[in-house]
Amino acid sequence: MAKYTEDSKMGDLLNDPAAVEVMEELLPGVSKNPMMGMAKGFSLKQLTGFPQANFSAEMLATLLEKLEAKIG
Repeated sequence: MAKYTEDSKMGDLLNDPAAVEVMEELLPGVSKNPMMGMAKGFSLKQLTGFPQANFSAEMLATLLEKLEAKIG
């Protein structure tokens, strides 16, 4: 079973150095973005619903695939 899913909270990923590494590959600078403080309580799926997040459903799918490959 995957450690991270679309229901995982952004804060959980930001607290995991391996997950941050994967996120930074796809979205350079995301972990240092000041807006991440507000996003920590949102699930990854919820973030796809915010246009200002610039995080599409396709990006979510790619992120989850890469997280699964790297972390499990």
